Amino acid sequence: MEHDPREVAAVFGRAAARYDTVIPFFARLGARLVEWADLAPGESVLDVGCGRGATLFPAAERVGPSGRVLGVDLSNEMVELLSDDIEQRGLANAAAWQMNAQELDVADESFDVALSSFVLHLLPDPEAAAGEARRALRPSGRVVASAPVTTGQQWEFLRRLFATFGNRTIRPVPAPFRPDFDLVPVLESAGFQVVRSVDEHVEFHFADEEQWWDWAWSQGMRAVLELLPPSDLAECREEAFRELAALRTPDGIPLRQAARFVVAHKVPS
Repeated sequence: MEHDPREVAAVFGRAAARYDTVIPFFARLGARLVEWADLAPGESVLDVGCGRGATLFPAAERVGPSGRVLGVDLSNEMVELLSDDIEQRGLANAAAWQMNAQELDVADESFDVALSSFVLHLLPDPEAAAGEARRALRPSGRVVASAPVTTGQQWEFLRRLFATFGNRTIRPVPAPFRPDFDLVPVLESAGFQVVRSVDEHVEFHFADEEQWWDWAWSQGMRAVLELLPPSDLAECREEAFRELAALRTPDGIPLRQAARFVVAHKVPS
């Protein structure tokens, strides 16, 4: 089934108000991506799938007042909230625009760096988005992107959970699920030369099962949850809580997320 990117954006639009507020999941991953990008003062940066600014804000700080960061996201709710946050922070070197990553409305060769944190694996056509990022980059440009690799063995229950309940939704889930997604061939197929690919682990802790449930609704997992009939949603919650209780430690419920960070340079045509 071909997924409509507008339906995927709508899922995240409904999550926008709570996005990255339960735990700083995307904030930590976005900040790490900016470290890998090694941005220099004065560079122009395109943040593809900017969400609520997890990557945009640290990038704007790194490029300084002589640089600029444009965040693009297909979710209007994300863009409106992020634009408000940019204004409240008084940032003159950052902006957020509503835009489809697969059909960027930006000039050719107008950016030095393209960033994308935990976004490409969610798109219906990640290769098209990578190609658009390449078009937007100057000849010496680079792309730095990240995507999930695995959540670790203790979280394998999530695969089972969504394999079971994903078949009970009232209509097909709009967001694609790609457990074996690999950034490297996606970027290479779009005309980038990968110069570095590193897997890192980031650990988070939930205070309890309820906080995990709140987090599930605040990001892409809600694509499945919101399409379950009430009885199936209750059963899904009960089964998840049973698995989560078994993972509890004195520090809470751990989530060890593995992320692949890839740095690639634009190959001349």
